[in-house]
Amino acid sequence: MSKLGRKMAVFGGFCSVFALGWNLAVAQTPCPAVADYHLKVFDSDPMEIEDANENLRNPCTGSMEIASIDFKPGLGFVQSFPNGDIYAEVDPFVLIQCVDGQAMVRNAEEKKLICDTRKGA
Repeated sequence: MSKLGRKMAVFGGFCSVFALGWNLAVAQTPCPAVADYHLKVFDSDPMEIEDANENLRNPCTGSMEIASIDFKPGLGFVQSFPNGDIYAEVDPFVLIQCVDGQAMVRNAEEKKLICDTRKGA
């Protein structure tokens, strides 16, 4: 193999390792951070929020609780429970963020689970 060929092989290998490392870093983003990102997108949208309260099942505890619901037409809604747990459908994502650090994020449009760290899920 020529010197140029060896340099290209080493350089190509380095690029492959770098690309693999980048993909692994993205894939290893903690699920609560992914959920938090989508909640920030919802919060940063300038649309007006419609507020409501409703007795709903908390997806983190399974108990019925009064939830505060923030709804933005065309974007989705966020249900906030008294202890800080959250269930949201923010187009096209469905997410759960529990105060104990558990989370779930699913792309509803693609019917693809992105991450789920809930126990027994």
